[in-house]
Amino acid sequence: MNIKSLLLGSAAALAVSFAVSAASAGTVKLCTASTTGVYHAAGKAIAAMAPAGAITLISTDGTIDNLRRALDLPKDHPQSCDALIGQPDVPAMRARLNKASVVNLKPIAPLHREYVYVLCGKDSGVKDLSDLEDDPTAYSVAIGPDGSGAWATWQNFIAEDEDYREIPTTAESDIMALTSVASGTTTCALLTGGVGVGAVAEADTTFGDTIVLIPATDGDFDDATTLDGKDLYEFAEIPKVGAYPNTFDRYWSDIKTVSWNAMLYVNTEKVTDKADQKMFATAGARAANTIRANYGK
Repeated sequence: MNIKSLLLGSAAALAVSFAVSAASAGTVKLCTASTTGVYHAAGKAIAAMAPAGAITLISTDGTIDNLRRALDLPKDHPQSCDALIGQPDVPAMRARLNKASVVNLKPIAPLHREYVYVLCGKDSGVKDLSDLEDDPTAYSVAIGPDGSGAWATWQNFIAEDEDYREIPTTAESDIMALTSVASGTTTCALLTGGVGVGAVAEADTTFGDTIVLIPATDGDFDDATTLDGKDLYEFAEIPKVGAYPNTFDRYWSDIKTVSWNAMLYVNTEKVTDKADQKMFATAGARAANTIRANYGK
């Protein structure tokens, strides 16, 4: 499946001294992701800041699915949503293919911080993601299935540095990607998400003797921009907050990697009522501090 066909086709309420206006003309449907994930938890925090029933959460398959539902489906479609939480590099990727298709997508608030996790075989000799460029065909990377968050990030890496296109990739993810790396079948696995990503925690617990967490500091990634022309990526150290206590937090220090803040967006073509727009933007902005405090700044 090609990129174009994929892209084109959760917290208690804060005590505040004044309430969000209840003059909402209708419910805003907010696409998150899996009900067990951070995006859904962030969505709950946002909905808690709005009048009861003003924001409805829709569970989905992730950012690309969110964009499809928000931008490609009519408002009255049963799978449609009006707003979304997602990785900012996915809308950026879509904009490269069809800028007009994202013209109504308005960023509302940056949420929690997310990271690129590069997990490689301990015996692979790879010390940084950029090492793979030295001999691309000698390595391989598991980036998950088409449309996944890691897959989307990899497409943006390719857009910023064509050398990455030559590196063979696989659609393996989670435990299958980890076992493949641990056995030496695949050189590295690329995962994305905030602190405490399940597959990274599994690697820390189960594969600490065969898999290492390495940096991703290719300077070419600095050139990527968001929909509004700001820097899309930055380099940040993965914080040691006890999420990976067995191996990574104990033995692998100062892991700097590509990072961004998840973003809250609204489709202004679907949410046209000014009271709804104000309600949603206010709820998002007020919830953002709590989301970042809970899941990482």
